[in-house]
Amino acid sequence: MLSEFQHILGEVDAYISFSSESVAAPTAITSNLQQIRLPKFVYVAELMIDDKAVIAQAKAELGYKGKARSRKSIVKMALLLNGVETDAWVCHDNKLFSLHDIEQCGLISVAEEGSVEQLQVSDLADSLELDNVNILKQLLSAETREQLKRHHVRMDTKDGFFFFGPTAEGQLERKETWTGKKTAIPRVYEVKYQRKDPSKVAHHQHLSFDLTFTSLVDAWYAQLVPSWYYSYDGYIRSNWHDDLLSQQKRLEHNLSVRNMVRFVAYFLSSINEGEDKDDRLRFLSLVEFDVRDTDEAEPAHDGDENLADLVEGTAA
Repeated sequence: MLSEFQHILGEVDAYISFSSESVAAPTAITSNLQQIRLPKFVYVAELMIDDKAVIAQAKAELGYKGKARSRKSIVKMALLLNGVETDAWVCHDNKLFSLHDIEQCGLISVAEEGSVEQLQVSDLADSLELDNVNILKQLLSAETREQLKRHHVRMDTKDGFFFFGPTAEGQLERKETWTGKKTAIPRVYEVKYQRKDPSKVAHHQHLSFDLTFTSLVDAWYAQLVPSWYYSYDGYIRSNWHDDLLSQQKRLEHNLSVRNMVRFVAYFLSSINEGEDKDDRLRFLSLVEFDVRDTDEAEPAHDGDENLADLVEGTAA
């Protein structure tokens, strides 16, 4: 009680003692959630294609030799036959969805004339129907894939993760400059040669990341999970991928993963810099928390560190 009265009355020594013993130092916690800004509109139209005719034409003009595995693959072939290479669309229940005006882009080539509708993005985001929310999530992933194409970041068509590739033919390594609290130049792609025969390529190492979208309270976020991908030719998965990844993971620690998350978030937030369009998908700040004690947490944003650990740890 005496200590409390001294604190109340302004006893300096008691206040210092009270502060030093009971107030924990603040701790910064970095989440892997990056806030995004949704586009304003979603466009939907009825599909108008003849599946059998598309497959036959694809075999004649595109050299297609297999059987169409899904409706999506047939729509993709139909677009390619019309000279449209964009992946920023989703098909569901014989409808084509896009975050771009279907009438103003090549997607109209596979849509029924006069069927295009403009919806508010909230019509999907706030829908009680799970299918509608899933369509929006697929659209966000498709739009991200299209935006990353020009930055030489590819999506694995089988497992859906993204990975950094070379920016030019024959490139042996790729580095990206980014700035947080410090400026760093991490290596995001590298050709690795065999130890026994340095003239032969062993594999290609790519920084990779999984990206999923989710809504929390009244906002939408991209969830980032960084990793590494190992290919034998810059595209196709190496037979030794699992072993190489396991070796790489043993070299990493919490700070390495944290910095990888920060770098990917920084890269995503910069892909649309300089563009004035407000109706596009935008990646904003990474969500952080300034934890002052066990009962109080204050959200914060931004703040980055270098990626020395990211570039130093390479697989044997």
